[in-house]
Amino acid sequence: MFQRWMIRYFLFFCLLTPAWLSATHNRAGEITYRHIAGLTYEVTITTYTKESSVAADRCSLTVSWGDNTTSVLNRINGPTGLSCGPGIGMGVSLVDANDVKLNIYRGTHTYPSAGIYIISMEDPNRNGGVSNIPGSISVPFYIQTTLVINPILGPNNSVQLLNPPIDDACLNQPYIHNPGAFDPDGDSLVFTLVNCRGAGGIEFQTTYAPNLVQDPITINQLTGDLEWNVPKNVGQYNFAIMISEFRKTPSGQYALISQVTRDLQITVGQCSNQPPVIPPVGPFCVVAGETLTFSVTAFDPDHRNVTLTATGGPFIIPPTAVLMGSPSDSSSVTRTFRWTTACNHVRQQPYQVFFRAVDQALTPFENALSAYMTTEILVIGPPPANLQAVGSMGKIELSWDLYSCSDQVRGFKIYRKEGTSDFSPDSCQTGIPESAGFKEIGYASGSNTTYFADTTVPKMGVIYCYRIVADYQNGAESIASAEACSELARTGPILTNADVTETSETTGRIDIKWIRPQELDTNLYPPPYSYKLMRAEGISGTNFTEISYFASLTDTSYTDTLLNTSGIIYRYRVDFLSGPSQTVVNRSYPATQPFLKTIPSNRAIRLAYDFDGPWTNDTLIAYRQNPVTQLFDSIGFSTEPTYLDTGLQNGITYCYYLKTIGNFTGSNMPTHLINRSQIVCDIPADTALPCPPIVTADYICENRLLEFALTFNDTGLCMQDLTLLYYNLYYKRRKSEDFPVEPAMTMITSPSLRLEKMTLAGCYAFTAVTINPFDPQQIPKESKLSAPICLPSCPDIKLPNVFTPNGDGTNDIFLPIRWIDILDGKISIFNRWGQLVYEADAAQFSEAGWDGKDQFTNKLCSDGTYFYVISVMFLSDDDQPEIFDFKGSVTLFR
Repeated sequence: MFQRWMIRYFLFFCLLTPAWLSATHNRAGEITYRHIAGLTYEVTITTYTKESSVAADRCSLTVSWGDNTTSVLNRINGPTGLSCGPGIGMGVSLVDANDVKLNIYRGTHTYPSAGIYIISMEDPNRNGGVSNIPGSISVPFYIQTTLVINPILGPNNSVQLLNPPIDDACLNQPYIHNPGAFDPDGDSLVFTLVNCRGAGGIEFQTTYAPNLVQDPITINQLTGDLEWNVPKNVGQYNFAIMISEFRKTPSGQYALISQVTRDLQITVGQCSNQPPVIPPVGPFCVVAGETLTFSVTAFDPDHRNVTLTATGGPFIIPPTAVLMGSPSDSSSVTRTFRWTTACNHVRQQPYQVFFRAVDQALTPFENALSAYMTTEILVIGPPPANLQAVGSMGKIELSWDLYSCSDQVRGFKIYRKEGTSDFSPDSCQTGIPESAGFKEIGYASGSNTTYFADTTVPKMGVIYCYRIVADYQNGAESIASAEACSELARTGPILTNADVTETSETTGRIDIKWIRPQELDTNLYPPPYSYKLMRAEGISGTNFTEISYFASLTDTSYTDTLLNTSGIIYRYRVDFLSGPSQTVVNRSYPATQPFLKTIPSNRAIRLAYDFDGPWTNDTLIAYRQNPVTQLFDSIGFSTEPTYLDTGLQNGITYCYYLKTIGNFTGSNMPTHLINRSQIVCDIPADTALPCPPIVTADYICENRLLEFALTFNDTGLCMQDLTLLYYNLYYKRRKSEDFPVEPAMTMITSPSLRLEKMTLAGCYAFTAVTINPFDPQQIPKESKLSAPICLPSCPDIKLPNVFTPNGDGTNDIFLPIRWIDILDGKISIFNRWGQLVYEADAAQFSEAGWDGKDQFTNKLCSDGTYFYVISVMFLSDDDQPEIFDFKGSVTLFR
C-alpha cells in the first residue's frame, strides 16, 4: 500500500506547479449536528483533504452558525501537540484511500430562538483538476446544513454519514456509491442530487453538465444509492447529495426538520478490472428481543481478492450487530450478519445496513473498485400479551400483562369492534388497519399500565371484541395483541323489533318489542319496576318523548299508531325504572324501523334502507306488488343492504317493501328477528348519471410530464349498457378551491391524456359523458367528478449566467429562462461589494427583468459579476405555501 501510494503521489506531484500545490486542498465533506439541550447543538464539520497539500492544511475552520454569528472550530482528530499547537489535532490518514486526510472540527452553539438556520463552512481551497468544476483550484469549497428548530417537532439530531465520500470508479464500468446515512431519531430520509457549491454558497451549474459528466448521475431517493452508468472520461468528479429528514407532525403530516448536504469526490481511472458483485438480500423484519441472522456474499468477476465490510444503524445503537467471518479471504467472501435486537431498537423506519465490497488493485496505476448493497431491517414491537376482557354493568374491563418493552412505550391504543374478527396480523404488520373493522376507542396512558375500562359500550346483547397496540415514545406501534371478547351485563331492556305493519301518512303502525332485564341485581335496584317507551324522529334523533308507560316487567311489546310511516323514520328507546322513586337506572340502545329508499334508473330500481339498532341485519328480502293480484310477491334476497330490481319498464309505477332478518351477536339472544319497512312506490326512468371514470396518473415532476390513464366505469353499482362519448377534464390550482363549472379540456376520446412542458401543479378530476342507447331522446349525460388527483408544485428556476445590456436588442435584459410554479417572492441583486443595486417582487422580475441599471441611482452598473438572492414561495403538498431560497451570480458585459 505504501509503495503504491508513493508512486501515485510522485507522478501526480510532477504534474503540478508549486503554486498549484499550495492551493490544492479540499476534496469532500459535510456538516452534521446533534442536540445537546434546549437551543444548544453540537456541530461537527468533517472534511476530506489532500494530505500532500501541507501548506493548505487547516488546524481550524470558521463555521457560520446561520444566525449572523461565526466561530472558529479546532480540529479534534489525530495526534496533537505538533504544528497545530497543544490540544489541536493533525487529522488522520485514510488507509484505503490515496492521498486523503480525514479532518474533524467540532463546537457547540446556542441559538437565540426556534427557527430555520443554515450552518455553513467556506474554505478558500478546493482541490484542483476536478473535471466538472472548471478552475476548481481557484474556487472555494463550501458545504452547508439546514437546522430546523421547531418546538412542535421536538429536538433533532442530524443524519450520520457512515461511508466516506471518497471513492474510485473505473472507466466504462457502472459505478454505485452510498453515503451510509443513519438517522439516530428514526426519521424519514429522502436523498436528492444537488449542485456542488462555491463562494458564498453559489451553485456550480456544471456539476452534472452532460458535456463534462457524459452519462447521467441518478440517485435512489429512498436508499441513497448514487449510480453513474457509466463514467466515460478519466478524472476527478465532485457531486453533492442532499439528505432531507422529515418527521411526522401531531396532525399526521410530514415536516422537514433537517437537510445535510454532502460534497463527495469520485476518481475515475483506467482499469482492466470489473467491480465486485454483492447479490441482494432482504429486506428483513424482526420482533424486538429476537435475533436476526443472515449471510451476505461478495465475489469478484475477475477472481481478485475482495474485502466485504458493512456499516449502518445496527452497528451503532447498542446492543450492536456484528458481522462475523473474515472480511477478506479470496475472490468470494461470505460473512454472517447477526443482531440480537432489543426494545430500544424499535422504531417506525427500517434500519439500513450498507454492505461494501472492494476488490484488489493489482498495480499502483489502477483503482480498487467497490460495490454497495443496501438492505433494510425493520424492528417492531412485540404484541401485548394475555389480553382479557370482562363485562359487567355498563362497562367492559380490559387487563393485560406488563408489556415486555414497557420502558420504551408511552401508552396503549385500545381498539374495539362489534363481533369477532378474522384479523390475523402477519409477522411484520404493526398497528391495526382500518380494513380489520376495529375502531380506536380509547388510550391507556403510562408505560406500566395493564388496565383499561371501556365505559362507552353502547349495546347490551352484543359481543364486543378488543385488541390493544403498544404506542412507542418515538411513534412506532407494536404488533396488535390477540383478540379478547366480552359483552355487557344485561341489566336493562333490549329492543328486538321495530316492524312496520301499516304504511300511511297519518295512520301508520309500527310494532315494538323488547326483552326484559336478564341480570338484575335486586339489592342494587330494588322493586317496583316499570318501563317507559320513548320515541324520537330521525335515525339519530335525540328529542325523545314518552309514548307509553308499563308498570310490569312482563309487558314487552307495544303497537305505535297514527304515524307517518311513509315519510318519517322513528327511533325508539325503552327506559327501565326502579325503586319507590321510580328512577331511570338503565336504558336500551335505541332502534329504528327499516326505512326503505328507492333509487330509480334506466329500466331498474335500486332498493336500500336506513336502520340503526342493537341487532345486525344479515339478510333482506325484497317484495314487489303484483299488478294483477295486488299482493306483494317476494322477488329476491340480498345479504347486502341493497337490492337491484332490473328488467322493468320505464314510466310504469312499481311498489315495494323490504323484510329484514337480523340477529344479535351476544349469547342466548333471540335470533331471526323479522322487521318490515314501509311500502314505497317509484317509477324507473333514465335519470341516473354514469359513474365517474377510474383515473390513474404518472407524474414526473422534473421532466414536466403528466400522463393520465382513463377507464370507463360501467361495472358494479354503475349503469350498464351505456355508450361512452368522451371525457372532460376539470382543473383547479389549489386544493382549497372549488373545481370550476366549465371543464379545462373537453371531447377527450382517448383512454390516455399526456400533459407536458407546462405548470402541472394543482388538482385534476375527470367526468365521463355518455348516452343511453335505450333512451329515445339520446340525451348526453355527464357523470360526477372522479376522485381528484392533486399534484405538488415542482418549482423550477433557471437564470442565465451572463447578459449584455448594451442596447443592441440582444440579451439586454437579465430575465429568467425558466420560472415555473412560483406563487410569489422577491429577488435582490448585489454588486461585488455587497451593495444592493436591484430589488423586485417575483412577478415583476419574471416579466420585466433587470436592465443592468442601479435601481437606486439610475446609473449604468459597471461590468463584472453580480450576486443575487431569490426567495420564492410555492405550494407544498398540503396546499400550504413554502419558501425556497435560491442563490447565484450573473456576469454583466456591455
